[in-house]
Amino acid sequence: MISTSRYALLAALGLAVAAVAPGTPAFAAKKKEEAAAPALKIGQEVRKPLAEADAAIKKKDIPAAEAALATAKGIAKTPDEQYAVATYRLNAAQVSGDQAKLSAALDEVIATGEAANQISDAQRAQYYWFQGQFAYQAKNYPKAEASLARAIAAGSTQADAFAIMADSQSRNGKPAEALATLQKVIDTKTAAGETLPSEWYGRGADIASRAKLPNEFVKLTTAWLDAYPVKQNWHDSLFIYRQLAGLSGEADLDMLRLARAAGALPLSAASNYIDYALAVYLKFPNEAVDVLNEGIAAGKLSTSNSQNTREIIALSQPKIAPDKASIPAAITAANGPKGTFKTAMTAADLLYGYKDYARSAELYKLALTKPGADAGQANFRLGLALSQAGDKAGAKAAFDAVTTGVYAPLAAYAKVWSAKPATS
Repeated sequence: MISTSRYALLAALGLAVAAVAPGTPAFAAKKKEEAAAPALKIGQEVRKPLAEADAAIKKKDIPAAEAALATAKGIAKTPDEQYAVATYRLNAAQVSGDQAKLSAALDEVIATGEAANQISDAQRAQYYWFQGQFAYQAKNYPKAEASLARAIAAGSTQADAFAIMADSQSRNGKPAEALATLQKVIDTKTAAGETLPSEWYGRGADIASRAKLPNEFVKLTTAWLDAYPVKQNWHDSLFIYRQLAGLSGEADLDMLRLARAAGALPLSAASNYIDYALAVYLKFPNEAVDVLNEGIAAGKLSTSNSQNTREIIALSQPKIAPDKASIPAAITAANGPKGTFKTAMTAADLLYGYKDYARSAELYKLALTKPGADAGQANFRLGLALSQAGDKAGAKAAFDAVTTGVYAPLAAYAKVWSAKPATS
């Protein structure tokens, strides 16, 4: 997050004021564009200590300035007078270099300025933006959230306003609100054709995962992957989601298949290769051997120090030739009068394991026509096969058909991957 310089603050607020000598109109040097605010009415009794404070500020004699301002504050009765005192106090705080004083003075400027009807919406957007930053830096997250909400409502164009507000909400124990804030700005920026910093999505993903909000996690990370489809983001999104959703069985296998297709598996732990191989080696030995060999090539596995790798390859390798020879019979059985959803899926999965994506897709389509078909699973695998066969439109249609159940989030990820393959 961006820290606030006291110099940047004062320059942005434009609050440096001219000397207020007896008989001289206060704020005479105020910019023309700010002239819409009512003219300040300051009594002669208050003008004297303000003039003394101004002279001391110019000499950088902060103790003298603060003493004069304490006198002025004790005399000031009207909102206008209190606002004038507050602006000089802010000037003194700037010169002092004391951030705590600067923050307190800004609070006073806001409170007295609102009471005196001296703050325009444009100023409000700036004042509350800086107030929110000060509060955030002081770890006063409720105040930061409230101030930034006011800044945004007033039309703040600060790029980090939403991000700091969301982080404040999260740190204040309001993760759902934080994610809603981030999602709002993501939607707005995306609609405008703008791209947010990758860190915003990453922070949102972290908030969602820590709060155990899988739906919000999927929505944020699919948007992240659409904007930044790098392999590291794919790895983080898929494997954190795997833990968050507690995937198991066939759905977990298909998540690993997607991670492999997206190129994210080499960035993961060696255990994920083993999990993948264990899930397929009894039925699809070629797929098991292939994925373990990829793990070895990636430097994740070794037959010398991984018993699982060594044993699965030893058991599966001799089965590959007869397994491959069984493909025609499996296809015939799937297409035959006794073919079921299960036989069609088995034949399709067999072909998928040999990377025969076009023919496996045809059998996944066949499986979808069978009684008792698991449409979510079959359409997801169909989409994976079609995408890798080069049929992106067909893959999108298959993924779009998965709208409920455990496969819906996986299909949301896969649709992004198919449209925008992961980069390095």
